[in-house]
Amino acid sequence: MPSSAPPRALAFGVACVAGAMLLFELAVTRLFSVLFFYHFSFFAISLVMSGLVIGGIASARWNVREMSERAYLSRLSALGWMFSAAMLASLSITLALPAAGATPSLTAVALQALVFLPGLVAAGSFLAAAFARDKTWIGALYASDLIAAACACIGAIALMRIVEGPAVLLVPSLLAAAAGLITAPARSLHRVASALLAAVALIALIANAAAGGYLLHLASASRDKPLVDRWNDYSRIQVVDGGADGRYIVIDKSAATVMKHVPAEADGGPPLAQAWWKAGPQYTVYRVGRPVANVAIIGVGGGRDLLPPLAYEAAHVDGYELNGILVDLLQREFVAYNATVTRPEVSLIHQEARVGIAHSGNKYDVIQASLIDTWAATSAGGFVLSENGLYTRDGWRTFLSKLSDRGVLTMTRWYVPDAPAETQRLVALAATALGDAGIADTRAHVMLISSKRADFNVAFTMKEVAAMGTILVSKSPFASEEVARVKQACAEQNMVLLAAPGIAAQYPVIDRLLDTATRRQAIDSSPYNIAPPTDLQPYFFLQLRPSDVLKLSGKSFGPVTEITFNGVRVLMLLGGCALLLTLGIVLLSVTSLPGSATRTSGLSVYRWMTLYFLAIGFGYILVQLGLHQRLIIIVGHPTFALSIVLFSMLLGTGIGAASASRLFEKRGIRGAGAAILGALLLLLLCFPAFPAFEQIESQAVRLGAIGLMLGGVGFVLGFAFPLGIATVAPTGEWAVQKMWAINGAASIAGSVLAAFIGLTLGSPFVIAAAFVCYAVAVIAGSVAEMKARGASSPGPELAVVAPARSGASAAAR
Repeated sequence: MPSSAPPRALAFGVACVAGAMLLFELAVTRLFSVLFFYHFSFFAISLVMSGLVIGGIASARWNVREMSERAYLSRLSALGWMFSAAMLASLSITLALPAAGATPSLTAVALQALVFLPGLVAAGSFLAAAFARDKTWIGALYASDLIAAACACIGAIALMRIVEGPAVLLVPSLLAAAAGLITAPARSLHRVASALLAAVALIALIANAAAGGYLLHLASASRDKPLVDRWNDYSRIQVVDGGADGRYIVIDKSAATVMKHVPAEADGGPPLAQAWWKAGPQYTVYRVGRPVANVAIIGVGGGRDLLPPLAYEAAHVDGYELNGILVDLLQREFVAYNATVTRPEVSLIHQEARVGIAHSGNKYDVIQASLIDTWAATSAGGFVLSENGLYTRDGWRTFLSKLSDRGVLTMTRWYVPDAPAETQRLVALAATALGDAGIADTRAHVMLISSKRADFNVAFTMKEVAAMGTILVSKSPFASEEVARVKQACAEQNMVLLAAPGIAAQYPVIDRLLDTATRRQAIDSSPYNIAPPTDLQPYFFLQLRPSDVLKLSGKSFGPVTEITFNGVRVLMLLGGCALLLTLGIVLLSVTSLPGSATRTSGLSVYRWMTLYFLAIGFGYILVQLGLHQRLIIIVGHPTFALSIVLFSMLLGTGIGAASASRLFEKRGIRGAGAAILGALLLLLLCFPAFPAFEQIESQAVRLGAIGLMLGGVGFVLGFAFPLGIATVAPTGEWAVQKMWAINGAASIAGSVLAAFIGLTLGSPFVIAAAFVCYAVAVIAGSVAEMKARGASSPGPELAVVAPARSGASAAAR
């Protein structure tokens, strides 16, 4: 008979597999973000993670309760080393495949993602079989699973900074082999196979490190070897020589910036300002004629935006850059090629700009952001990285508060006259933010400039001709002489002044957006969603309303617009696939038996618990992603946000799972459900107070406070799974594996649902949807518990007997 506590080897094996899975999920998100656009990346992740569901179904006919100890451990060990071998094989295939095109098809993305599916099937089977052995082990094993996954969240950041690129996937392979080795019976071939695979993964890691990370690298569409090819937890950076144009810095798939050649003086001193440093429509702010002593640059990139303030004799320039690799390139590796940072006026700050500016203690004369966005995917889930805290009412409230009395906030975005949603939304955002600052007549405080179509040759030239639109916003009204200077700058640089005080806007919609009385009507009548984003719905680049989604079918757009709209198309497709997967798993589970000889009352309990596990699968992922959507703005760094949410919630959930049976020994699901619903209601009520976290000066204290809050939420949510398993396990020997599959399928579908609700309604509604899911779970679980107690009372009852089966299931018995 199994003991009341799981064997230590089994707990360690579960921890290794769970840690490997979480590392794999984070690492392969980075990998797919480089191979495909970020929205394809999330499609691929969801496809791969469906392997966990398939693994649960595949193991559903193994009667692991009746297996001998040696047979059981042999089965787990085999699954462990199969997971490891599949990871190594998948990595080898991915490295051998040719580079994907600029716009890969969904079929190509799916085929490349399916390479990783077998390993996840093995991992899902391992965990499902581990949990099904003995219901009294569930709390401890589930805690091991979650705590190991939480530790992997923190380890993933360090690994992606130390281990270059695709080689990170060797670590999940090593952990999976360790799981096979730990669980292997003494003197078995499984132990030999696991040890060999662990050795292969370890040797490959060491060899790749010795080669500077270049031994295992992705195929490139270019024949020229990049000057730099480096990865971290945020992106892959490649630097290629562009000749006289400078050095092009490519971020992940195709986002790019340029580093100009700015050598030091002949005597080794800092470079002196050159006339060309002032050129560019995005730098019109320096022609207004106001003081520019103290300047903040958002998104330094290759350093081009640092040059104009220096040319206009700024006394101090703070350059905020989120990506540490770009900071290192400017400060160390390419400082001889571009010596801008050697100027004493320049300070590079490795921090997200909104958070950094808010806590800088400075008042800036100019805050500038030029074409700041990224298509880098740094999160698993659904499309959460289309969030951007730079382009929200709350963000602009911060920026305006950090301007000096005559300071100017200036931002530049693509200006596409045939699809001007981005520029119009920027104007609506500026006018609304000024209104939030108590300024009623916004026309006097805004200027809008565009470069002419023919003047700016951008990469997107297949169907659209794009220019740049630059907006200047100040709390102090622009004087007529300042407008005259900007008009002169426009005449000199072949630009167009679209709107300015005392000048009629070139397009009536711009005029209406700047007028408080007509702004709402202009926003509502636009064919695009140009409403100012907020921190609760920070999707500036998503210029679609929910009602527009069905209109996308069969439509074609220019390449710039297509990037965003393709993301919505993929979300729709992913939602359909996830829904079909979930419905299929639920129907398969409901129409089949949980065991070979299940009583009719047990069958009723099993079906109510199917709804229970479906609901908690949806509920947990909705809470997790809803909090991530909100906190990514507050934390600033997207990878830190992901890690703090995952680590804190998983750690808290693990502790809650381990405590559930003791805390709710008598009250069961009903008592735990009341605690969960109470915690979620409190979370919803506290949502408006989340900006208080932003006021905490110290980043460590801010992250610690957020982590404590998340850990508390996770602790309460952790009660649901082990109590549910304890209720459903007696209904049959296959029940646990099937509930594992249902829970996993619901999590995949829930990630898409969280994305859709977040995009259309905002993060508070994601948490509200989670509350509804857990309410359904409490009702279903309470009914199941009552039926289970009734079934335990004496009385005659019929047994539903499954047909006899041959093969692995019968042999395992």
